[in-house]
Amino acid sequence: MVIGVDISGSSLQALEKEARTFDGKCIGVIGDIKEPLTSVKAVDTAIQHFGRLDYLFNNAGIEFISPLLETEDSNWDEVIDTNLRGTFLMSKRCCQVMADTGFGVIVNNASDAGIRGIKVNAAYSISKAGIVHLTRSIALDYADKGIRANCICPGCIRTPLCERFNAEVGERKGKSGAEVLKEFVQENIPMLRVGEPEEVASVVLFLCSDDARYVTGAVIPIDGGLTAGM
Repeated sequence: MVIGVDISGSSLQALEKEARTFDGKCIGVIGDIKEPLTSVKAVDTAIQHFGRLDYLFNNAGIEFISPLLETEDSNWDEVIDTNLRGTFLMSKRCCQVMADTGFGVIVNNASDAGIRGIKVNAAYSISKAGIVHLTRSIALDYADKGIRANCICPGCIRTPLCERFNAEVGERKGKSGAEVLKEFVQENIPMLRVGEPEEVASVVLFLCSDDARYVTGAVIPIDGGLTAGM
């Protein structure tokens, strides 16, 4: 039983349909996570339909490819508000409920950009680094309330965001997104391939499971060795 939150109604409909193929139940909540009412609506929906709230996966986010001097104030605000403020608002609202029941697991999706420097990535990198430390703060402050909080840092994963990222970087270099990605993988990823969404999902499921009951405050790269070193 899942509550899905997305700014796109069509995406939520697709998620609800997919859940039914696995005999699951997904209820969609349309909203922008940077708006406080979205987190209130999502949590209230979970309580109304399921009676409790045990897990939160903060996965929503946007990218913006630009160095600092090309980043407008509005660009900065949009990225920070969506990625960092949105994660803060959802985590805060869910923590309130989890603390009352004495159990909860929060998994935040940051990025390799949150634990290493990346060119033309000022706002995005800062937003993801903030998520890393927000996760640690939650883990430290609420472990005694039965809440675990961990953070995943995916690298190059086969997603629409990754495709857009490489296309924009490629445009700056006069290359296609596919060319940029291929060169990056060959030069920087020891496993010499892009990751698959399922390889991220399996780590999230582990962190939510009882097998990870002694894991909190962890920051886990899922990147084929990208951030291991040069």
